[in-house]
Amino acid sequence: MTPTPAHHAPADLRVSVRELRLMTGRVLLTTAIPFGSVAATRDIVVGAETHGLAGLAGLLDALPALRARHLRPQLDGNNTAQFPAPDAQPALATAADLLDLAVAAAHTDGSASFTAPGDDWAVRALPPLARRHGVELALTGSTVTATPAPDGPRPGPDAAELRALTYGVPVTGALWQRFVAEAEAALTPDSALSRTHAGDSLFGPGGEILAEVGEDEPVEVAS
Repeated sequence: MTPTPAHHAPADLRVSVRELRLMTGRVLLTTAIPFGSVAATRDIVVGAETHGLAGLAGLLDALPALRARHLRPQLDGNNTAQFPAPDAQPALATAADLLDLAVAAAHTDGSASFTAPGDDWAVRALPPLARRHGVELALTGSTVTATPAPDGPRPGPDAAELRALTYGVPVTGALWQRFVAEAEAALTPDSALSRTHAGDSLFGPGGEILAEVGEDEPVEVAS
């Protein structure tokens, strides 16, 4: 895919939620976050930006650490989980795991508490996502408490999400330009070969399949 040509960024933009999701997913593909967690982590970043928590800037700041490693939550054997502090790694690295465990534990056990950096933007973005699954998250210092929502799952977008879906999300041009540049790192460099690439197959000029690309296999093109 051909990278977007460089150009002067406008001062302010309104970016659609669809575009935010697309670009955020691309950025996350350049990190060490497992592929299976990328979609859930993307929703946390987009949700944070939608609710005024500076998710895009937060992800950009976290990129060096996210590209270096990815640590899983540590279970202590007592139905609780310890999530590494921000000085060990960005909270975003395990925020999707925290959300999954909180929702599951709240519905299974009636309530659950987790040790996590409750003042971090990625953790603060979780309550609206948990409400979609019928769970209330309360953030107090380094503790996240999950309980079933009395009225069940939220049936639709909240006010901030509806506003974003209707009018887009305000983003400064300079920030968006930086974000798009990072997203393009996930794209195949433009070449004659990349222009014939689609999904797991490489196609020739006549539409014939030249090679199949496995998840961990090198690309070998028929001559």
